[in-house]
Amino acid sequence: MPSVQRIKIFRYVERVFLVLFVLWTVAVEAMWFMNKIVLNELVASIGVSVVLFILFVYVQRTVDAWLTMRWASNELVEEDVFDSLYERSPVAYVTLDQSGKILTANPAAVNLMQGSFDTIGNVDLFDLISAEDETDVVVLRRTAESGATTNNKEFILTTMTGSKIWISISVYKYRNTGERLVAMTDITEKKNIDTAKSEFVALATHQLRTPIAAIRWNVELLGRTVKETRTEAQARYLDKVNRNVLKMIDLINDFLSVSKLEMGTYASDITNINLTEFFSSVLDEYEEKISEKQIQIIREDNPPQVVVPADKRLLHIVISNLVSNAVKYTAADGQIKLSYQLEGEWVKILVADSGIGVPEQELPYLFTKFYRATNAQQKQTEGTGLGLYIVKQSVEQLGGTIQVASKEDEGTSFSITLPARG
Repeated sequence: MPSVQRIKIFRYVERVFLVLFVLWTVAVEAMWFMNKIVLNELVASIGVSVVLFILFVYVQRTVDAWLTMRWASNELVEEDVFDSLYERSPVAYVTLDQSGKILTANPAAVNLMQGSFDTIGNVDLFDLISAEDETDVVVLRRTAESGATTNNKEFILTTMTGSKIWISISVYKYRNTGERLVAMTDITEKKNIDTAKSEFVALATHQLRTPIAAIRWNVELLGRTVKETRTEAQARYLDKVNRNVLKMIDLINDFLSVSKLEMGTYASDITNINLTEFFSSVLDEYEEKISEKQIQIIREDNPPQVVVPADKRLLHIVISNLVSNAVKYTAADGQIKLSYQLEGEWVKILVADSGIGVPEQELPYLFTKFYRATNAQQKQTEGTGLGLYIVKQSVEQLGGTIQVASKEDEGTSFSITLPARG
């Protein structure tokens, strides 16, 4: 395609030429009106003006024709380059019509889908895609129909042979024709590796529970045995050992929770939970630290005593982690808000604080496994980066969603939406 700058130059020259032509014509007529030139000179000037105007029109049309030819030529070259890349790309590409039916497929896509173009042509791609939550497929289809972009979403693809593979899929608007360009990558091996890692972590942490429990029991026994005779230094050492054992137990429990949630082996136990009482019990766990820092707790239960069906342990993981972080990263005399709002079939829970906040550029990574915000690392050197990852996994296991809003040095708020009906 000709550069925009060159086209602008051509148009600028045309305008300058036209302005000069008009000025020259006006000048000639003015000179005639003022009797500065005779009739023969006027006729000659008009003749020159006509010739110049014809020349201007000819040049303009020639330039337009040349630009059109160059434009079309470059578009053809670009189309040839795109088609060549499309056919030779190792990434699986297909184009879809607005209803989701496959129009074209490159060799990589035919290979990925384990068929031929004759078997996959005109097939509705979204009918071959599934997910643990089927609403994700509905959202993907609607996003594609609207022309919006989808990037790197993970789904299960049923191939033409009936086998199932994990894919990462991206959908883009294509050439302003109403078609969609879809890129698919096989991530089955990556998923299998992740599963193997989760199984190993689950096995290793499970095996660690027994010796850690034995250490804790012996530390407590030792503390009781020497209670009357221990020195101040010995008491300090015993307390340090006990605190580190408790940290190890918490870490093991975190790893086990992650493994169960990732592998889908967590067995939910749904019970009716009174949110007003539940929130109060969680806050009681941190009462000592809250009082020590003189943090103001703001409660809003709307309406009070709402009962919702949920897994109590998962809900405790969610609220406890968020309250713990709020207490940890909120300065003395700060505020923490814990509230819920019943909205039809859903309950919206808010945990907000006036703490250190999260840098804006780091918000997209906040729920990533092992990720900790830079300012959080500076304030609290200890931490695994698993807490918020487990929170998000737990919320999704409960059938809900979680969102975060934050401004550095001003605070953070987590908004959770959970089903209010069984």
